[in-house]
Amino acid sequence: MKRITLVILLIAAGCASGARDRGVPAAMKAGDYTAEAGPTPVGVIPVATLHDARRNKDVDLSIDYPTRGGPFPVIVFSHAYGLSNKDYEPLIAYWTSNGYVCIRPAHADAGALRERMREVMPEQGREGMRGRRGARGTPPPQQPQTQAAARPNPLEEFWQKQTPEQWRDRAEDVRLVVDSLSVLEQQFPELQGKMDHATIGVAGHSYGALTALLEAGMRTFGSPAIDFAGSRVKAVIAMEPPALSEGHGITAQSFANLHVPVLFMSITDENGAFESSPAGDKYSVRIAGGGPMTFTGMGGFRGGFDRERPVQTSTGTYARQQMPQTAVSVGPGAAFQTIEITSLAFWDAYLKNETSARDLLQPEKYNASFSGATLTRK
Repeated sequence: MKRITLVILLIAAGCASGARDRGVPAAMKAGDYTAEAGPTPVGVIPVATLHDARRNKDVDLSIDYPTRGGPFPVIVFSHAYGLSNKDYEPLIAYWTSNGYVCIRPAHADAGALRERMREVMPEQGREGMRGRRGARGTPPPQQPQTQAAARPNPLEEFWQKQTPEQWRDRAEDVRLVVDSLSVLEQQFPELQGKMDHATIGVAGHSYGALTALLEAGMRTFGSPAIDFAGSRVKAVIAMEPPALSEGHGITAQSFANLHVPVLFMSITDENGAFESSPAGDKYSVRIAGGGPMTFTGMGGFRGGFDRERPVQTSTGTYARQQMPQTAVSVGPGAAFQTIEITSLAFWDAYLKNETSARDLLQPEKYNASFSGATLTRK
């Protein structure tokens, strides 16, 4: 089984400093927090495997852990549709260097996004390049400037085509990790004494946000319905969480059993998950200046996106209302640094019970600290 023994690195520092050298803002600070990497060197186990006998399935993992001290809270991270458990390195290394063990399962759809993008844009890119290039030595003809055609968020568009069985399979991947920490310690002695088995958070991006919320008590009412009971999760971060969709069995009642603290983070639009969740340690943060891939720390799609928001009708159901197209400027600058600091403060508040973190998450202080983000709490 492949491992890297004490690969001491600060991925977050390398990725972040490289990006910032290219003209993005200097390291952001808010309260006691900074977007720079934490003080703890990071060890990496790039490939681990857990076997789920009930499903007769192997689940590959990557594990990042602090090399000094312990035990530390554990964060299980679920990637977006078609991305990889090797993505999100800047964010994962940032959390780990600040005192968390981060475990990323590779779901069945890992790596599928590239192929799907080829399917939806088979010739458009090549035709566009030919049109821009023109004849050798001849500048292309000037075209009148028009607004870019709107396109949907590819991550959300693709994962919504998945079935409830696939949703459940992803959530069971996460639960397998949560239930197998002792097994991982046996496989990798360097993890012994590193993981606090009683303090576990789950995070996810897009389709991964749905996965994380299902593990924490979210229900669906489709066929089949999904209801995971008895979760050991202490807190959840849902990045670009699922929209209300009665066709997929995601209703306002789906979030009624989310009794753990949840941070909903969105760069597009809030979509009903936060509003539908019960009050008590629930946060919604809206971040300006990014796109769907900003959460990876590696930039993302440019252009405009077709957006909709849920609007509650007089009968209590939700309808979809089209929003005006907005241009999205994507980069790993201020928006990503806001994601780093906000997420770390949330983990520190609810997995380490740190007073300064809870203080920063007060809306009045938070909104005064970040010019490009707005926090709402209930």
